[in-house]
Amino acid sequence: LKSLPKEEKKDLQKVLLSPPAVSMMEKMLLLDPEKRVTAAEALTLPYFTEFRDSEEEKEAQPYDHSLDNAELSVDQWKRHTFTEILTFKPVLPDSKETSL
Repeated sequence: LKSLPKEEKKDLQKVLLSPPAVSMMEKMLLLDPEKRVTAAEALTLPYFTEFRDSEEEKEAQPYDHSLDNAELSVDQWKRHTFTEILTFKPVLPDSKETSL
């Protein structure tokens, strides 16, 4: 990043009409991950108020990092991916729209 030419910060208010949208983008586009909002924090921002229903939100299943650095052949990756698809069982939340 240090080798790239410096660019002036763009004025997001000229691109986005909504002040909550500008605030959300400024918090999400920070390069420093220590200062950038997490996904959970972002969902609490005013921009998302009309889109979210916290009662229907569930924690994501943990990500399995075990194969991140695995050196597998293409056929092994295909086999693993196919097995994952066949054995995947998503957690289905009760929805207000589908519950009786």
